[in-house]
Amino acid sequence: LYGTLLLRLGSAICVVLPDVYWNMSNNIFSGGGYYLSPNPYDMVTVYCPYYERGTSDPVEYNVLYEVGEDGYNRCDAERGRPLLRCDRPYGISPNYEALKLTILFQEYSPSPYGLEFKPGRDYYYISTSTGEYGGLNATVGGNCVNGMKMKLSICCKSTTETPNVVEEQTQRRSPPHIPSNRIPDADW
Repeated sequence: LYGTLLLRLGSAICVVLPDVYWNMSNNIFSGGGYYLSPNPYDMVTVYCPYYERGTSDPVEYNVLYEVGEDGYNRCDAERGRPLLRCDRPYGISPNYEALKLTILFQEYSPSPYGLEFKPGRDYYYISTSTGEYGGLNATVGGNCVNGMKMKLSICCKSTTETPNVVEEQTQRRSPPHIPSNRIPDADW
């Protein structure tokens, strides 16, 4: 049901990578961090923790920062760039959807504030929040020391031509957010 979306771009294949659920209960962070090596024009979506209204589960708050290698190694976001503020655990109106950040691994962004990724380079992301609302804006330590960090190594050299999407090979539905990286068993 949740296959990988492949897009044929000229002679290149671009992949919609598995979603990343940005919360401490996600087991991808239990080994000291998450590593991903996307190709140019691949995409990944990072979801904030999302909880159903009325849940008795403790909710989690985080800020996702882009940092340099030193900030990644020291769990220090003081000079980092905040990309995603996970401060609405019950979603956003009108449909109460989870907050998310979709990243397209492109070399140049049409937006002056967009993310750009050079092939052959590494990019680093951490959360130094404590997980509680009062520790949302912490910029040192926090959940990062427990492995809540992600390293992206952009693969290969890109071609000079800009790809055009010509075919969608599979369909992908967005699952409801759960506080892990597991895909729920549901009949949609």
